[in-house]
Amino acid sequence: MEHVDVLIVGAGLSGIGTAWHVKHRSPGRTYAIWEARGAIGGTWDLFRYPGIRSDSDMHTLGYRFKPWTEAKAIADGPSILRYVRETAHEEGIDQHIAFHTRVTHAAWDSSTALWTVTAQRDGADVSITCNYLVMSTGYYSYDEGHLPEWGGEKDFAGKFVHPQFLP
Repeated sequence: MEHVDVLIVGAGLSGIGTAWHVKHRSPGRTYAIWEARGAIGGTWDLFRYPGIRSDSDMHTLGYRFKPWTEAKAIADGPSILRYVRETAHEEGIDQHIAFHTRVTHAAWDSSTALWTVTAQRDGADVSITCNYLVMSTGYYSYDEGHLPEWGGEKDFAGKFVHPQFLP
């Protein structure tokens, strides 16, 4: 079974940032990133609706090791996505990502001090062991966006549009 020192789950803003820190602050450690989707960027790749932007300034939200240099501090989604992907590429982090790898189980074994993590990739189970497991998965469900219930919704004759599923 494959082993890495650090397994990062999620290739969004925080997953790429975590990989940078492992690479530069613990250069002797091995790492891998498992990403359920087929692209780097997490939230900023998923949400594509017109006008999407951060509600935090990028000098705060961005990486300390790669300061935000664009003119707009409250950046739009495509700019943030470009920033995350550029960082991953410049640092070679993108070479450590296994795409279409959805984690289904993680178990800690105290006797070996290792995590065993299992995922689905191309319809098959794959497993890896690691010393550190970092969950950089965000808080969105990529399969089904949150849709709250409110009184009278069944009487609404219009179309419900969820920003997560805009083309």
